[in-house]
Amino acid sequence: MESATWKNGLRYFLIGIAVAAGGMFFSDLAGGFFNGMPYGDAAALGMGMYLCVVVVTCTGIIVSHMDKKRLPDGDTPSV
Repeated sequence: MESATWKNGLRYFLIGIAVAAGGMFFSDLAGGFFNGMPYGDAAALGMGMYLCVVVVTCTGIIVSHMDKKRLPDGDTPSV
């Protein structure tokens, strides 16, 4: 049981490192893409855009994995 927990934690840690590296890469691309702006401002804009994408994606994943409450007959409740 302990081994599975460590493997799961390590997997999410490595995914986090990959997402952070992707964010740095995207920030660098945005710094070159918005070449009319100072590089630091364009890189900060790229970080903000990347953060928005990550937050929306993670929120969608969390919401899609939430347990849906079911009525006894199998129908979903209307809100």
